[in-house]
Amino acid sequence: MFNHVKKIALAATVSLTAIAASGVSAGEVVTDIDVQATIDAPQGSNALQLYPTIADDLSREILERVDTGNDPAGPVLTIKIKRVSLDGDTILPDSAEFNELEGFVSYQRGTKDIAEMIRLSAYSDEASVPAGYIAVPPSQDDFYNAMLTAFADRVVALLPEADS
Repeated sequence: MFNHVKKIALAATVSLTAIAASGVSAGEVVTDIDVQATIDAPQGSNALQLYPTIADDLSREILERVDTGNDPAGPVLTIKIKRVSLDGDTILPDSAEFNELEGFVSYQRGTKDIAEMIRLSAYSDEASVPAGYIAVPPSQDDFYNAMLTAFADRVVALLPEADS
């Protein structure tokens, strides 16, 4: 029974993610996308040891949502992942759990210049689970993908609409 509930919850999550990701490519065609993970914390960070492909994974998520082109005068999109933490602590546990993701997004094209910090926080609230229901926490992979998906969706939302 538990596995059945878990599969239904996962399927619902995947469906909602697919719906949220569809049609978000309404922004301008981007010439270059540069995603970097430059995590630097005063107390140190082990996020890049635990997630060495985070920049590539986020780049892939963004490329699924943004149209790209070869116009050398086209816009450039730069994303820098600055912080991955668990409740503010940048030294992640051996389980690699994290619930906060921060990064800087810069979009430049001619006189258009957008720069914004994106800060995501995710918290599970088991108190909101209705009586008689079982809370099904996502797997670490589900959670990781959800955080990157939310970050990529916010990046796309910042892009200006395509010139008509």
